[in-house]
Amino acid sequence: MAETISRREIILQEAAHLFREKGYPGANLRELARRAGIQGGSIYHHFSSKQEILFQLMDQTMTDMIERLSERLSGASTPLEKLQRTVHFHIEYHVTGPDQTYITDDELRNLEPENYLRVVAKRDRYQRIIEDILSTGKKGENWQLDEPKLYTRALIKMCAGVATWFKPEGPLSITQVADAYVKLLCNGLCPR
Repeated sequence: MAETISRREIILQEAAHLFREKGYPGANLRELARRAGIQGGSIYHHFSSKQEILFQLMDQTMTDMIERLSERLSGASTPLEKLQRTVHFHIEYHVTGPDQTYITDDELRNLEPENYLRVVAKRDRYQRIIEDILSTGKKGENWQLDEPKLYTRALIKMCAGVATWFKPEGPLSITQVADAYVKLLCNGLCPR
């Protein structure tokens, strides 16, 4: 049986497309309503403002990323296994949800201060999960990295960037790309 998508979710999906296409400042609610298949004023039955839509998109994306990465890491026992699962997850998530992840990566500057702090707190929580993996690898496995926080940011950006060039019909699958990225990281991190 097909899952029914709520009108609110349809609006959020269309907002992600629109914000990515035109940028948050260039998008307007009238066009969003048209794309979502509702009357212009009907958006206000679901959201109080364009800012709330942007915040909800980013907040939901970060919550989903934290929960799904935590699930993916469940049962992994070594830092290397956790690193492999993290790289695979991060690349897959960005390739399969490019509008939401693009908005979350690129539109932070357009959040109002309170919303900005809430989203950044979740982003920092996500980064700490990865940073802890790298720090554990450094301590327990003698991984060669000086600054786990810096390496975490590099890993996140490197993996997220796959969504800008990956083509499903290309020569490599998402899994093959993720495996290559793990290999690249390990050649730079693990002792020789």
